[in-house]
Amino acid sequence: MKRVIILMFLLLPGFAAQAADGAGTRIADQFARPTLKALVDAAERNSIAVDALCADPGAERLEAARETFDTLVTGFGRASVLRFGPLAAESRIERLFFWPDPRGIALRQVQGVLAKADDTAARQEMLAEKSAALQGIPALEFVLFGSGSEQLASSDGAFRCAYAAAISRNIGVIAEKTLKGWSADTAFALSFTAPSADAEIYRSPREVDGEIVKAMSTALQFLGAAELRPPLGETPEKANGRRAPLWRSDLTFALARARLGGVQALLEASGYAETVPSDQAYAIDSLRFELNTASTQLGEIGLPAEAAFADEAARGHLAVALLALDHARDIVSEDLSAALGLTMGFNALDGD
Repeated sequence: MKRVIILMFLLLPGFAAQAADGAGTRIADQFARPTLKALVDAAERNSIAVDALCADPGAERLEAARETFDTLVTGFGRASVLRFGPLAAESRIERLFFWPDPRGIALRQVQGVLAKADDTAARQEMLAEKSAALQGIPALEFVLFGSGSEQLASSDGAFRCAYAAAISRNIGVIAEKTLKGWSADTAFALSFTAPSADAEIYRSPREVDGEIVKAMSTALQFLGAAELRPPLGETPEKANGRRAPLWRSDLTFALARARLGGVQALLEASGYAETVPSDQAYAIDSLRFELNTASTQLGEIGLPAEAAFADEAARGHLAVALLALDHARDIVSEDLSAALGLTMGFNALDGD
């Protein structure tokens, strides 16, 4: 699942002001660290709930574990916009969320582990060395919500629960390492917040701006191209809600809205609303409008994802949301990048 990202930043003629000087520091302090800390906390709560379920199986404890999974998903959704730096290192984004998966690799591998009761998958340290498809949020969703998950409420699900506990702990470990990668004294954070001409990562504030704009554009493209359009299909007859991520837990649209919330929070933390030239500030307002439109439309869908993509009314909301996503990405890649003095040649997620 390799992705080729082609990104070129050129200083536009006549653009003299350093419009977004300090954006890296604002992102680090106001968005990256608190958002990743929230993800770490959500993973810890989920791990505690799953451990409690394994120690004393029962319907109430299974429900508690599933509820903490909900918070874990939305925490990841917001943090996933940081698809660079520490989150991109060591294949962490893929290990946290193996998607897209059009061939159903994760399902086959997870079902194989459960069928064989592979003890090595129930140990976090050994699980971390296995396929990314076995160790992240989609894998945990199947274990907690997929076929056979009712066994978790009894001693019959002992191995399944041990595997869930290992996945949950593994997610927490990855989240913690990602958060540490944003610590103020790391090479990455120092370069991102204080770029310099002799730095190995970011040599100027403009390159930091480019990374931020790229992150917004990539998040919007991924949401539309990899998560919402495949299950929608061209017609209701060709729709298949089971091609959507997290349909078993009915968290497809919660994840989508959390991703949009992450883009919105990244935008606000950047401070661009105050630093872009006044005659180009419309780009910020337009982007806010499109992000809000997309989120509102997704929030209006009252059906489970499995059924929603084939439902006429829900498809109407999805169509408007996808149109807003396309507009938002155009604004980021064209209007916002121009306001920041950047020109972007961008082909994100190629190869998925």
